[in-house]
Amino acid sequence: MTFTELGIDENIVQALHENNISRATDIQTQAIPYLLQQNTDLVAIAQTGTGKTAAFCLPILQLVDPKQKCIQALILVPTRELGQQVAREFFLFSKHMPRVFVEAVYGGVPIDEQIERLKRATHIVVATPGRLLDLLDRQVIDLRNLHFLVLDEADEMMNMGFKSEIDQILRSSKKGIRNMLFTATMSADIKEIINNYLQPGFKEISINAEEFVNRNIEHQYFIYKQGEKNDALKAFLAQRTDQRGILFCRTKTDAKRIAKQLAGFEVTAGALHGNLNQEMRDKVMRGFKKGRINLLVATDIAARGIDVKELDYIIHYHLPEKAEYYTHRSGRTARAGKSGISVCMIQSKDVGEITKLASELQIQFDEIKVEVEPQSHSKESIVVFVNLGFGQGFTRSNLAEFLVEEAGMNASDVKNVVVEDHHSSFEIPERYEKQLFINLKGYKIAHRNVKLTLG
Repeated sequence: MTFTELGIDENIVQALHENNISRATDIQTQAIPYLLQQNTDLVAIAQTGTGKTAAFCLPILQLVDPKQKCIQALILVPTRELGQQVAREFFLFSKHMPRVFVEAVYGGVPIDEQIERLKRATHIVVATPGRLLDLLDRQVIDLRNLHFLVLDEADEMMNMGFKSEIDQILRSSKKGIRNMLFTATMSADIKEIINNYLQPGFKEISINAEEFVNRNIEHQYFIYKQGEKNDALKAFLAQRTDQRGILFCRTKTDAKRIAKQLAGFEVTAGALHGNLNQEMRDKVMRGFKKGRINLLVATDIAARGIDVKELDYIIHYHLPEKAEYYTHRSGRTARAGKSGISVCMIQSKDVGEITKLASELQIQFDEIKVEVEPQSHSKESIVVFVNLGFGQGFTRSNLAEFLVEEAGMNASDVKNVVVEDHHSSFEIPERYEKQLFINLKGYKIAHRNVKLTLG
């Protein structure tokens, strides 16, 4: 259906057309008329990539009164990135409307700057739970005229430990507020939120995973041999030098390590994880969106809110812990009618996990072949000396761990480690020489530059 048919104001429709959005998704088709015409709460179960942001954003834009210089809508989100994305969509869609002011407030940036911005007339606030409570405690944000409260990615807010904050916010909200809850899964915590705070007779919309996870996405996997994971990744990426994608891994440490390894492959990659400050996160995302970075390495949580058009592929470096994480990840590609691929890196022992995932999500996986380039044996290994030893707190084991984590080596690649008072030596495969020197260039330990020399 068109947005005009759904009852959306022509000024908003014009902005949608300018952003190449002409037809509503399933969740938009169901949610928008209800939110415009009814006055009860809404629960929407939908995954990433279904268009859920516009499903609540468009009706709210149409229902707020720009003449009332007060906060009328509050959108709670789990992460800064998602908050920025939601605020950006409000801004884009309101381009031709009377001025509707939106502010995004989240941690990781000075709170004083946000307080100053909130002093001007603000109609819509997008906030992470912790930062909102901080602003409420300081009595610098006024929600007495609030009409709409949205919990976006409610399941992720529960997973990230925000339940007590959500409870506190909902308990303190005035009666009569219209609540909208958007979630990918219906966990026990989500059910408790619904039972405790939503009005009886709320509307529930459910978009089945199989309705969208297959759409324009090719689901693939390839098998790598023990000890060849990084070489297999390099071979896969070598075929996509002019494409952009996201690689998903499990932990912050993994994200940092893999990004370092990719530098050795001459791949323009950036890591996105919880240890980055806001300035660095913004720098990585700017580089990614502008095409200076072709591959983003991210954890599931850190990737929330990433909204980049025309992603060509998703790589599951580690299989997701839950099936819904797979759909969250895969939903980053094949947007707006485009095609994309979602590829899992596995060993032969993990084929059963792929079969299980396919069955649970009702999708088909195709095996692809990734040929690892045979390595030259003209010189199997090289000896490297480094100015680190017992005097800097290193032993044989933690020096090897340091090389694995910070230099992007595989543990099995670091051999014959010899540690003395102020220097050490070790052997690595010759093919990793460039990677090692790139990843440790400019590295400092206790204000001391790490220096490498070949033996």
